[in-house]
Amino acid sequence: MPNPRYDLFGDAMKACAYQTYARMREDAPIVRQAGADGVLTWFVTRYADVDAVLRDERRFVRDPRLALTAEELAVLPRNPVLDLVTDNMLNKEGEAHRRLRRLVSSAFTPRMVEAMAPRIQAIADGLVADVRDEGRMDLIESYAFPLPLLVITELLGIPGEDRALFRTWSNAFVTPVADAENLDRFVACMEGFTTYVRALMNRRAAAPRGDLLAALMRAEDSGERLSESELFSMVILLIVAGHETTMNLLGNGVLALLGVPDRWREMASGDPSVVRAAVEELLRYDAPLDRALGRWAAEDTTLCGVPIRRGERVVALIGAANHDPGQFADPEALRFDRQTNPHCAFGRGAHYCLGAPLARLEGQIGLSTLVAAFPDLRLAVNRSALTWRPIPHMRSLRALPVEWTVTPGARETRAAASHPPR
Repeated sequence: MPNPRYDLFGDAMKACAYQTYARMREDAPIVRQAGADGVLTWFVTRYADVDAVLRDERRFVRDPRLALTAEELAVLPRNPVLDLVTDNMLNKEGEAHRRLRRLVSSAFTPRMVEAMAPRIQAIADGLVADVRDEGRMDLIESYAFPLPLLVITELLGIPGEDRALFRTWSNAFVTPVADAENLDRFVACMEGFTTYVRALMNRRAAAPRGDLLAALMRAEDSGERLSESELFSMVILLIVAGHETTMNLLGNGVLALLGVPDRWREMASGDPSVVRAAVEELLRYDAPLDRALGRWAAEDTTLCGVPIRRGERVVALIGAANHDPGQFADPEALRFDRQTNPHCAFGRGAHYCLGAPLARLEGQIGLSTLVAAFPDLRLAVNRSALTWRPIPHMRSLRALPVEWTVTPGARETRAAASHPPR
């Protein structure tokens, strides 16, 4: 296999992704080279083409059975555990996708999301209080990771003492399975997950509660319900989509804001309209998902004049589309005054992210709470020292060390306020 024209997976790429995407948009807006798994893949960079791929569920499909021959399907990796964890609406098309989306939407309602706002605020306030007097923290470990994890596990009704398990499982879900040894580890991890969720589902069936898991188990559409494998896979999707991506939004968002002090000060105003605009711009500027999950060409077609054969894989580069100067004026600038901001951070079309309202709410509360608590927050290391997790489709910092000024006597004042004299 020839050497790749562009490095789309190494550490250097993570550090300068948008410069690479700018070269690709100019020189090779649609380029075919090996993906992370070695499979030749068309990578698409321009906004119009990314939008077309994400919206067109006839030509570009997530379900390989709609695009590949029986012989081609036979060589794809198969495992009962893999089948179990991928049996969700992300990997379905047409009526199969719409059925799952209707069922999940009936449980994961806008009203449920809106009702979470006070609890999300309380979680954010508690995390800030835990570190306020320290003067320094790893923002990923102490804030960006626990906030969405607490939110989604509370929504699902996961007992507090079990939540640490979900970090291991969530990391396994998003880490590429590159070889047989990694596959064995992944399968063992997923077996632990399915055993846990099956026991949790049995407890819900015996003693129903008002959480999201119970609602998913009750969800019904035209007499149909989610099967056991669909429930397992949906819980996985909710954990990953409801935790990993929001963690990245918070981490990437803070890093971007710290690089433009004027935007940090704008956020500090607390104006709700500014906060909403800021989150939309941060979703565009450094999206939590750098690229969409791969699609398969379901028929011979062309894209931007390039012929694509049925069965070939296509990946839409969200980060490249969100920085396309053909769509966004001054795309490398972080601006809260964009009149329209049609970014691709949540996808497009039938597969548009069902959890977008929750992610937006967590981003707005999480970032505004942090800015209000630490107005002089700053990086505690050189920006060049920051590194990214090796997950091809995500923009996910390993750590984000930050620091702030602790007001002298503040700890004693707060202690006295929490323990007034009798």
